[in-house]
Amino acid sequence: MTRLRHVIQALRLLPRLAFARQRALLVELRTFCRRLPDLLEQPLPEAMAEITPEVGPSEWSADELRDLADVAALMVRDSPLALCLRRSLTRYRVLRRAGIPVVVQFGAKRAGTPRPDTLTGHAWLTLDGAPYHEPDDRWAAFTPTYRYPPSGDVPGTDHAG
Repeated sequence: MTRLRHVIQALRLLPRLAFARQRALLVELRTFCRRLPDLLEQPLPEAMAEITPEVGPSEWSADELRDLADVAALMVRDSPLALCLRRSLTRYRVLRRAGIPVVVQFGAKRAGTPRPDTLTGHAWLTLDGAPYHEPDDRWAAFTPTYRYPPSGDVPGTDHAG
């Protein structure tokens, strides 16, 4: 069912890719997704500081940015990183660049059967303290362990979010 949902999501985006600027942004985001494993070789605070972009003007809506980020993350299927991590970090980068003060959350929980002694992780975004386009069944069971940025501020903006 998840794979079908991903295919439908990608197909919804196809009409928008008729425009060169959308294709260019998708290529940029896909390239970023491919770089993520190397970026995450360093300690997480340093990696997140490098991933966090400067804020600039944006001609894109938040929905367009989120959709393109999601499809870019889906396209990099050979990544050693989980889809939730690729999606969250790609969304984080592109939305923060547009001045939307999302915060990336990392959480953990016990894996359950058949390996109750192991942990599993999840990454998601929040905006103004609430999950950002993330269904409750994906994040609610996870205990947040790290967030970035810790303050939730977007440097260089006066967003009162």
